[in-house]
Amino acid sequence: MKDHNKHKYKGLLVGFLHQLLLIDAIRYIVAYVRYIYFAKLRRKLRTFEHHHEGIASNTISHNLKGLKDLAVVRSLALIKPLSVIESLGMDANILTIGPRTEGEILSLIGYGFMPGHIRGLDLITYSPWIDLGDMHQMPYQDNAFDAVVMGWVIAYSEDPYKAAQEVVRVTRNGGIVAVGVEFGGEEAAHQIKELGYKPGSKRVTDHIDKILEYFREHIDHTYFSHSILPQRSHTKGSVIAIFSIKK
Repeated sequence: MKDHNKHKYKGLLVGFLHQLLLIDAIRYIVAYVRYIYFAKLRRKLRTFEHHHEGIASNTISHNLKGLKDLAVVRSLALIKPLSVIESLGMDANILTIGPRTEGEILSLIGYGFMPGHIRGLDLITYSPWIDLGDMHQMPYQDNAFDAVVMGWVIAYSEDPYKAAQEVVRVTRNGGIVAVGVEFGGEEAAHQIKELGYKPGSKRVTDHIDKILEYFREHIDHTYFSHSILPQRSHTKGSVIAIFSIKK
């Protein structure tokens, strides 16, 4: 009985600590401490060298500048709705593509998904949670994941159809895919002027239909979709699709 209660209280404590990660400031602190340890002290920061032709030319250099975004608040737009889909248990195997830092993974943990069942894949990594690799040629077996999160990453592909095929391959039949694409509107023009280049690919994904087209006949049920209203096309926003796939 004592062992049972001890196990119960330990589970409650772990759950409470995980929920603290839903607080942006706490998630940032945890991600910052781990970043300093792995990237600065242990010098684990690496980049992917074997470029697939589908990777936009400025992808790695541009995203190295974004390593300070440790809390990755915008990822919650995908993770919140993902967490309430009944077909995904808390022990679901989840792949997050292009998380850049650990913030996205910490958010998934905060929403109850089990740490040992979450992997990241990126062209940049310093983290033991994030594998180094390319979404066009992923180092995973077929049907390895129950859900795949593509947060603001497909915009860095010159061949999104190939990336989508790989996502379908590594996701089980009936699994969930969550895709987010940022649309900059007028702000994008200012960014290009400031940086001297357009981040990501030349392709513009400014409507939900374009995301769905990448996955074509593999889309089963669409749980959530969001496109930018025409009257707000001049402002910065996101195009989002969350759907199950069929094979």
